Amino acid sequence: MAEVRAVLDDEPRKRDLLIEFLHRIQDRYGFLSAAHLVALADELKLATAEVYEVATFYHHFDVVKEGEAPPPEITVRVCVTLSCALAGAGALRAEIERRCGANVRVVGAPCIGRCEHAPAAVVGRNPVDRATPEAVAAAVAARRLAPDIPRYIDYAAYRAGGGYCTLVACMRGERNVDDVIAALEDSSLRGLGGAGFPAGRKWRIVRAEPAPRLLTVNIDEGERARSRIATTSSAIRTASSKAR
Repeated sequence: MAEVRAVLDDEPRKRDLLIEFLHRIQDRYGFLSAAHLVALADELKLATAEVYEVATFYHHFDVVKEGEAPPPEITVRVCVTLSCALAGAGALRAEIERRCGANVRVVGAPCIGRCEHAPAAVVGRNPVDRATPEAVAAAVAARRLAPDIPRYIDYAAYRAGGGYCTLVACMRGERNVDDVIAALEDSSLRGLGGAGFPAGRKWRIVRAEPAPRLLTVNIDEGERARSRIATTSSAIRTASSKAR
């Protein structure tokens, strides 16, 4: 409990920060022990099963149960989903395992959101774009386990420079809904999923549906999530059809 409280510091004990807190513990200790999960659940006033469920859902968390040995200090995750697989992730993973030896854990990982840089790997928390065995081995040898964060504009500066002004205008009713959808259609913006479906057309289709409307939001990019959403959407359509 003392270790968990030290990691959380003075952050508010809000339930919606669960994933953030799991990341903090993982980053501090390199894994999530059963004891830490129980302590975190108690600190957030959550059921232990709920914390365990979230921690074990995401492949980038390493849950160590009672009596299990923790993973090596350095873990290399090689993305093995579509873009990276097509770019040679399988051979890359095998060669990294050969070069790094038994003291470094090399595992396959689902999409890490760097498809445009395939094949991609992560050394600790440090992403390696267009990864090669040499680049990954060099990062391991130099213990470059954290990413270099580029300079960025923070939220306050972005708002001061006019950021989100269009969104604010929409929320205030200053922009007509049909005009907004038309602008989105004219932009030719497409979703980043496999279908590349036009975003404006999707908005128009949803708006034309009678209420109540149901929206499924995909926040876990990857093949497993797409499959789950397809199944959910099918179930919703079936239930709606039966209700009519």
